[in-house]
Amino acid sequence: MGDVNINANTSSTPAKILIYSTAAVLLTLGMKAISTILVPIFFALFAFLIFAPLVRWLMRKGVPGTVSVFLVILFFIFVFFGTAVLFVNSLIQISDQIPNYENQLQGILNSISTYLPAAGVSVESVLRDIAAFAFRVSGEIISGALGAGSTIVLIVITTTFLLLDSASAPEKVQKEVEDQPVRLSKFTELSSKVINYMLLRTETNLLGGIGTAILLFIGGIDFALLWGFLTFLFGYIPYLGFYLAAVPPMLLGLFKYGPVGAVAVLVGISLINMLVENVLFPSLAGKGLKLSPTIVFLSLFYWSFILGAAGALIAVPLTIVVKIILESSDETYLMAKLMESSGDRGQDEENANNNES
Repeated sequence: MGDVNINANTSSTPAKILIYSTAAVLLTLGMKAISTILVPIFFALFAFLIFAPLVRWLMRKGVPGTVSVFLVILFFIFVFFGTAVLFVNSLIQISDQIPNYENQLQGILNSISTYLPAAGVSVESVLRDIAAFAFRVSGEIISGALGAGSTIVLIVITTTFLLLDSASAPEKVQKEVEDQPVRLSKFTELSSKVINYMLLRTETNLLGGIGTAILLFIGGIDFALLWGFLTFLFGYIPYLGFYLAAVPPMLLGLFKYGPVGAVAVLVGISLINMLVENVLFPSLAGKGLKLSPTIVFLSLFYWSFILGAAGALIAVPLTIVVKIILESSDETYLMAKLMESSGDRGQDEENANNNES
């Protein structure tokens, strides 16, 4: 009888792998098919996680729940429209400055043209390609911003309803949640990691963006405030966000000061990024993230495939949610542990051994 059970368990393992793999593929394709619906929902959920503590803080100060929600939403709208005005105004000014940048780039290319191979490298063709690329990117940004209007409205409305529900929840709901079984309690406890990550990531990104803007302003780089905002926004993108945010100010440093200026901008932004990512964020987050760097990197491409460019901004919190869901079931708990870094797994095993002893 024991041999029969062993064979049954052994044969069921490939079947489970096949079932889980098929379900993952179907879920991926399904989410991609409704990505236009999922994007505002996901962003509204994460906006709710960021602003809910502010609502609770206002309520502790004696402000009624509904009033607190609308004050926070007004702040959210003010920040968004202020950012949009800054972005559009900067984009218009950049368009006006393109002829000056072309002249500056012309001088740089002329100074290095003697070092370029003689195999048909034309300064004019390089300028033409750069201008075409700049106008194409600008057009895509403008069209994307115009097309995102309805999405932003939906995010604001959904976030408002979520905050209203959270603010008006009676105290007995909290008591009922505390009386739930252990599994649900653990799920609730782990889900707090998502909130902590979003808050800490937002705070550290804000410090990095402010530091970058101040550095570029002191260095005389045009549109320093815009590049600081991009540093803040792209800070949500793991690993690649820093490089995406550093390219525009590096180009302006190249135009204004030559190659030395571009290198100086890169070094300055790199120092700020190292301080934020390697010192500030780890000291605040501690071991709460527990995601393998490989998983974080792969999640960037996975969620970008499903949700487009917006998926890159929320790849890490979405992956944390997936890990929490996997940890809530005994059958998928091992999969969740495989998503952790080796150091975290070793620490968990050591803690378990200490508890047993």
